[in-house]
Amino acid sequence: MTTRVNRALEALAARRASGILEIDGDPSGTVYFDQGQITCARASWVPDIGARLLGVLQPPAESLELLTGADEPDRDIGTFLVQRNYLSIAELATILRSVVVDTVIALTGLADQDAFISDIRFAPAGAHWAAAFSCLDVASVLAEARIRADRMARYDLGRTTPVRLHDLDRPGAVLSHPQWALTCAIDGAASAQDLAWRCGLALYEAIENLGTLIAAGLCQPDAAEVAAPRIGPLQATSAGPLPAAPASPPTEWPGPIPPQAALPRRARPGPMLSAPPVMAAEVSLADGMPASFEVAAAPQDLLRRVLEGLRKT
Repeated sequence: MTTRVNRALEALAARRASGILEIDGDPSGTVYFDQGQITCARASWVPDIGARLLGVLQPPAESLELLTGADEPDRDIGTFLVQRNYLSIAELATILRSVVVDTVIALTGLADQDAFISDIRFAPAGAHWAAAFSCLDVASVLAEARIRADRMARYDLGRTTPVRLHDLDRPGAVLSHPQWALTCAIDGAASAQDLAWRCGLALYEAIENLGTLIAAGLCQPDAAEVAAPRIGPLQATSAGPLPAAPASPPTEWPGPIPPQAALPRRARPGPMLSAPPVMAAEVSLADGMPASFEVAAAPQDLLRRVLEGLRKT
């Protein structure tokens, strides 16, 4: 599997090809090329552009339809968001790169017993709106995908292995923003794949951060549990169902949006993530844990009350 997709990507880069590479199988995938560079990519196992934008922008419920169909090649949501200052060009390019790398890892780097490829084909036509914001060298994408896949493998956590919260009655630790989001999203048992969709994270980011939380004792894998059905592109989140994509997405953004449907405007470009919040749970840190973890004293019941409050909102 890895060899076939790698060879196809490298061959298209060498030919400076433009068009669409389609991979049939599980996972299935699509990779868009422009003059031998990757502009956008999609794989069935990983969160798509719409899910990633939802995780970053966190729009109100009445605005969710604006991000429906963000993966469609002719629905230029990128220009819409940048022109209205919801994202900077650099922030959008970072999201697009992470989606491409996540896709390439799924298609070439995940050791999964269910993975297979039935067909690979290339059509020398078709462009994606993401080309205006991101054109990536194939060699650099493959190199980053290998590095991240190696890091994921260290945690020995499968994409579908259910994970649940564990032993949260101890005093405190400082978590990064993705770790906090994942912890708040775990309700019962959930897999890294499900949590990546719910939180708008790359699958590799979800696995790495869950692995760190497991090593810290805040989570534990629960292989005996059956994970919930995978959440697909803009189908459902922990907050409830999202609107379905239109049958025929428009070729242009459908004009100005009414004020009540507007996404929350950002005052100026800046960091996508806020400073890491403090959560309550005493942790005996394992050797080799990242420096971002720090022990902090806090009331014993703080974390449980915070999580319960979040789930009720």
